[in-house]
Amino acid sequence: MTWREPHCDKFACLTYHLIGEGSGQYILSEMHLRHQLDFLNTEGYIIDDFEGLEAKLRAEAPLPNRYVVLTIDDGHESSMRVADMLQAHQFRATFFLSRDRCLGKPNFIRESHIRELRKRGFSLGTHGTTHRKLSFMHSKACAFELEESKQWLEDVLGEGVRYMSAPGGYINDRVLQLAYESGYILVGTCRERMNSSCKMRLPCTVNRVNIRRQFSHRDFCSVVGGHL
Repeated sequence: MTWREPHCDKFACLTYHLIGEGSGQYILSEMHLRHQLDFLNTEGYIIDDFEGLEAKLRAEAPLPNRYVVLTIDDGHESSMRVADMLQAHQFRATFFLSRDRCLGKPNFIRESHIRELRKRGFSLGTHGTTHRKLSFMHSKACAFELEESKQWLEDVLGEGVRYMSAPGGYINDRVLQLAYESGYILVGTCRERMNSSCKMRLPCTVNRVNIRRQFSHRDFCSVVGGHL
């Protein structure tokens, strides 16, 4: 029997942060988000989350021709409005949450909102306990940060948590090893490039592109199409 190279599908993973008004590069207006979601819907893209991606990787099946994964970082209160807009198109997404922000910082979602997101069919993952830069931390402190945030979110949801994203994209091999040892299956990075399914063997990382306020429609189309 001759060896055959596995089929390799490429896809983009897009990351959003805060939806609203402001000058920060990661603050996107609701109008811009709506236009982007409408474009993905009109062009026939299948919009998935980490949960759906994990299932497809385990099945080792080809991905849809037009396939995009969406993630929303930080847990800002505008996440609930994003969820409304996603549901209008029947799009999936994974929300990544920082424990300390959700426990007490103003303008962030609370545990009741987190459970509501799960009931509405969205998947959730951790974004650190304190949102500190993981690769700058000593191994013991980093492991505690990863495990503590995971335990908190599992207690909130009443189910296991298998996904995380690195705050600020600060990640290295040591952090990845600690994350895998803590039970994370998919780890979101800020490596702004396409993903190749044939190179992804669980546990693994997912390259993600941060969607910025200054992106034009042409920029967005280029990101989705892999012309970064």
